[in-house]
Parts: sequence; structure tokens; C-alpha cells
Amino acid sequence: MESFAEVKQQFKTAIQSILDAHTSYEIDEAALPAYAHKNPLIDYIFWRRVRIAYDYAITNQVNSVLDFGCGTGVLSSALASAGKDVVAIDLNFGPLRLVREKISFPESIRFIEGDLLTQDLGTRKFDLIVALDVLEHITDLGPYIEKFASLLIPNGAILVSGPSENLLYKVGRQFAGKRFTGDYHVSNIKTIRDDFSRHMATETISTLIWPLTLFEIFVARRAPSNEQRSS
Repeated sequence: MESFAEVKQQFKTAIQSILDAHTSYEIDEAALPAYAHKNPLIDYIFWRRVRIAYDYAITNQVNSVLDFGCGTGVLSSALASAGKDVVAIDLNFGPLRLVREKISFPESIRFIEGDLLTQDLGTRKFDLIVALDVLEHITDLGPYIEKFASLLIPNGAILVSGPSENLLYKVGRQFAGKRFTGDYHVSNIKTIRDDFSRHMATETISTLIWPLTLFEIFVARRAPSNEQRSS
């Protein structure tokens, strides 16, 4: 079983090789430049979110995971290597295909290319659904929140990460380089959490980097007795 650190190093090497050979909008949108960035702070921020999701699944003894907007597949690979049952879905597998040319993923991962709303997963339920830095791309979250809820076991959780889009975040994005445009973001973590709080109980588990919030990570669960609350 590969450790998280080993998976991270594999992906950083593979992604840097891809960036040396390819330039495209979809590569930038999938945040490949961030995961191979040479600045230690940017490296920490982007990889820390993946590590928090990984640690959450391990600490809470999660067995089954839906990696929504899986991107490069790094979290799916790390969790599958740790023995988790993983389904990875994304609208566009272009960047993932480039990564898979360089890295052998665990065979147990089920990859689905397409819109989750149009996928029939049968009676499949998940302990954890992870959406890392993807929901800010979606204009109408309501149908996706309903779909997530329908795919969870009764005590399951949804772990969400997203950008604050505050002034500091925008300055940091410019500092990170010209490939970090963010022009495809239609919302921020506050509005995303507000949408979830209308249907579920939410709890912040981390902010990056406190006290200057660039990203927030929260967990959403069905509120007891259908009562919605936010903490």
C-alpha cells in the first residue's frame, strides 16, 4: 500500500512532465499547474486540501467514496491505495487521461466520464462524497445537492472544499502565475455552503490559511429530524 506522500510525489512528477509538454485551457482548469507549483506555500495550500480529505476518510473509517470532479485522480488513487472502494467521476477526462499515461492507478477504481445527474448508479450508496474545488464551477447546485443526498448512506457525509474568492485569494492567484485565471468560477465557498445549509447540517473542518481564509473545507450531513442547521 502506497503512503499519501508516495502518491503525492508520483503525481507531482507526472504532472510536471505533462506541463512541460502540454498547454491547454482544460489542463489549467483541472489545476494541474497548482499541484506541481514550485512555490512552497502554494504547494502546501493545494496539497493540504487533498490531504485533509484523505485523512478524513481514513480517520472516520470510510469504506466507499464518490470522488466528484476527480480531476487528475490524485485523491481517488490515494484512497484506493488505502483500500477504499472508490468511484471517480468528472465531466472531462482529458487531463486525467494524460496522467494515466504516466501513472498506474489502482484497478479497483471505477471511472465515470460524464454528468453525475445523468448517471444511473443503481442502488449504489456511499459513506463519503468528496467535492474538492469543483462546485464553484456549477451555477445551479440544487439538483446536485439532491443527487448527493440520494447517494449517501443514512450517516454519510459530503466533504466540500472551495475558494473564498476574497481579495487575498485574488491577489494570491495573480502571484501564483498567469495560468491561474479562475475565470470559470461562478460562485465561492460561502454561497456554496449557504446552498448546502438549506438542505443539510454543515460544519467547518478547516480553513486555509487561518486567519486569512483562502479556502474553506466543510462537511455536510442530513440534519436530524429534517431540521437544517449550520455551525
